[in-house]
Amino acid sequence: MKVLAFGEILWDIIEKEEHLGGAPFNFIAHTAQCGNDAYIISRLGNDFRAMKALNRCKSYGVSDRYIQRDEKLPTGIVEVTLSAGQPDYTIVENVAWDNIVFDESLVGVEDEHFDVFYFGTLAQRSRVSAETLERILNSFSFPHTFCDINLRKTGYNASSIRKSLLHASMLKLNHEEFPVVASLLADKTFDLPDFCSWIVKQFTNIKLVIVTAAEKGCFVQYENRLFNVPGVPVQVLDAIGAGDSFSAAFLHVFVRTGNPELAGRVANSVGAFVATQRGAIPAYTKEVRRMIGTVA
Repeated sequence: MKVLAFGEILWDIIEKEEHLGGAPFNFIAHTAQCGNDAYIISRLGNDFRAMKALNRCKSYGVSDRYIQRDEKLPTGIVEVTLSAGQPDYTIVENVAWDNIVFDESLVGVEDEHFDVFYFGTLAQRSRVSAETLERILNSFSFPHTFCDINLRKTGYNASSIRKSLLHASMLKLNHEEFPVVASLLADKTFDLPDFCSWIVKQFTNIKLVIVTAAEKGCFVQYENRLFNVPGVPVQVLDAIGAGDSFSAAFLHVFVRTGNPELAGRVANSVGAFVATQRGAIPAYTKEVRRMIGTVA
């Protein structure tokens, strides 16, 4: 499977240690760990952090073919604080990934025949990157377009969310995000089943909705049915990257099998494993690889 992500590559600074991250990068690195061909459209500065990021891409098996360089803006950073394993972010603005452009480097995207295109909302906070994403979505076609909402402080609004949903065939958000999306788009509250039903009626291009709910597992709306897939209880050490690994594992299974329950079970297990490890992209154990390999 060939997967293309769009959005931020940045350094999470956690307790003075720097970890390469950003939801799109975390997702695509986990996609590579699942055994898929992994690419990302992003932008880095012309600095030491950029060189480290490019080297790390290679080590994770992520192609740097569509990673742009910016001569003026620095590579992005985020100050992260943890409380009971849950992250809180201070995201620095006016950095390289705010300036992703549609240039000659993207001309060959259509010829690569990607199976999945992934994007979120944070990279749309700037006009330049938002317009580039819109142009990509209007210029190229993908069998599956996966939108992971990933709401971050000041990084979203009703317009960017609505535009995102109009282009998505799959939507993922968590149990804290779906009430926010409902309030912004419908100006009302829903329980989770009604929200899932409302989304697929309002946005008929969306064929599958995933709502993750931490230890409660996940809920998947697909073909007029709502599946509840139980979670995997673990002692959370660091939740950063767990949701991104969930997305990668879910797609890895679902695109191959068309089975949302199986995809949810595997994704819950992979996300739980990542939550027990330090950092967003821990190396998979033989057990995790074996679990993913059984559905390849």
